[in-house]
Amino acid sequence: MLRPQPEPRTLAEFTEYTKSWDRPAGLEPKAEFQSPWSGASPPPSHSLPAAIAGKAAATFGQETWDRYHKNLLRAYFVENRDVSNTDVLTQVAHETDIETELFEEVLATREQDFKAQVFAEYNEALSSGINGVPAVVIDNRFLISGAVEVEQYRNALAHYREIRDKENED
Repeated sequence: MLRPQPEPRTLAEFTEYTKSWDRPAGLEPKAEFQSPWSGASPPPSHSLPAAIAGKAAATFGQETWDRYHKNLLRAYFVENRDVSNTDVLTQVAHETDIETELFEEVLATREQDFKAQVFAEYNEALSSGINGVPAVVIDNRFLISGAVEVEQYRNALAHYREIRDKENED
């Protein structure tokens, strides 16, 4: 979760922000991004609703959650839809072949539990030093945060392997 609280931005401000997606898109040829933000949807206000919806989708099984997550990322990054809007999140569930009424029922009855789970995971990430995505933790102690070049991952892995090997020699 990147923004737990609503932080409304104007469409112009958000459109400018989405130009930063060009960098990670350039790092991964298979990544799909529509940058800058375009279309009729207003910008999302925060990421909590999507995180809660993801928890609801997970109750339908891992494979369903994987499809929902992929569709949710596509809705946001490719289709530029407001994934803080409950109607959009429900529509993504429908597109994932989750029965809409059942999805809405799970959301309504378990929303507070899901919210508590999301905030617990968010606080755990923050306490571990994670404040960006993607975040990669190597050997449960070395953190790479944010989108970086593949070569930086290779260099980091080699460096941390040297550290681990040296520690094992001692």
